[in-house]
Amino acid sequence: MSYELLDHTADVKFRAVGSSREEAFSEAVKAFAEIVGSDPEAGEVRHTIEVESESFDALLFDFLDELIFLQDTEDVAVCHAEDLELEEGDTHRLKTVVWTQTIVSGMDLLDIKAPTYNEMKTDYKKGEGWILEAVLDI
Repeated sequence: MSYELLDHTADVKFRAVGSSREEAFSEAVKAFAEIVGSDPEAGEVRHTIEVESESFDALLFDFLDELIFLQDTEDVAVCHAEDLELEEGDTHRLKTVVWTQTIVSGMDLLDIKAPTYNEMKTDYKKGEGWILEAVLDI
């Protein structure tokens, strides 16, 4: 549905909202892309990401950490995600295709160091949907 960048004193914070958890995570990837400075509508290289965590908060943290790892190891900038699947059971599992663009000389991108649990929020509000908030250390 939507995402927005929120004010934060030292780092970068975002809120992603979706009618489903999958949609909220997809919006979180768009927020991540805007923070980095890539084009959320672009993407030329696809990567499959799978994350499994013990809680929904941990899943958001681990997913964001995986996006950072992807950028750092593949020299790409995250753009958007599609075909996002979430499973819940004894653990929480997320699988998605993330589209990226290759980083080339002259691109002015922000380096994200890590996600934090500080001010992290995963919640459902009737009438609004699923809300994900996270702070990224820059």
